[in-house]
Amino acid sequence: MISPPAAALLRQLAAEGVAGWLAENAASPFSRARLRRLTAKGIFRGLLSAAGTADSVRDACDALLRMYEAGDGDDGLVSAAVDRDTCRAVDRPNLLLRTTPDGPGLRAATSALAAGLGVDIAHVCSLDDCVEAMDAYFTGLEQALAAGLSLERLTAVISVPVGQLDAEVDARLDRLASKKALDHRGTAALAVARLVFRIREEKLGEEWWRVLRAAGARPPRLLWTEPRPHQLTALVGWRTGQAVSAEVLEEATAHGAPNGDTLLKRDAAGRAALAGLDELGIDMVEVSRALEGAHGGAGRPARS
Repeated sequence: MISPPAAALLRQLAAEGVAGWLAENAASPFSRARLRRLTAKGIFRGLLSAAGTADSVRDACDALLRMYEAGDGDDGLVSAAVDRDTCRAVDRPNLLLRTTPDGPGLRAATSALAAGLGVDIAHVCSLDDCVEAMDAYFTGLEQALAAGLSLERLTAVISVPVGQLDAEVDARLDRLASKKALDHRGTAALAVARLVFRIREEKLGEEWWRVLRAAGARPPRLLWTEPRPHQLTALVGWRTGQAVSAEVLEEATAHGAPNGDTLLKRDAAGRAALAGLDELGIDMVEVSRALEGAHGGAGRPARS
């Protein structure tokens, strides 16, 4: 079970606009009964599912369906790497189709949204990926609106693998073996998160978004995935989320409570941090390609 301090941490994050999602472990998936216990108490508000069969994904969706139906569609969501056929077989409104941020994946995301299906675009490893993911969301909403579909519960999540991002950059800094390099450890993910947050704010300031918003559309949620324990309170911002395992959540309690927003209007600090990494020879384009390659094997989100 989740300890009282860990549950309290997720509730504190929720008060700051950060939804806690449970990251399911493929090696030992959580049972439907346990999912219901963890969500019934309001501890977790969504699930990043490792399951891939229609039956297992449907079970996960059913465990969170009551939460989804009781709210406005923001909670009780299940993101799963399944194809469109499996998505249709699951047939649950709280399922998000997980797609990749490359060309085929973005086209699949747009197509799914146009058909009234929610999406999770993952793993977004670069700022360019974020811009393209936002554009795919807008295009899908536009097509759904043109088809006469309601936008009110049509959801998109943009997932950024913050834990792997810091791990990849920190490994490169360690190889430099200098004090200056070591001083920059643990700065990459926060910098990228701040700039991704800014990109979303800028896109939501565009005229076309105001049209979509008037039709009931909601901003996409930024979901930080595979976080390190300290990142739960280091990455705090409106309409974001943390997809965390129970073990990492327990470790995170040692880092104290969240202390306000760390992302809004912090893009200048983010750019400065990335500039510092660039001076050390850390090429963030290469980093993003390495991460994309790491996600290219088993468990990669479906493209169609």
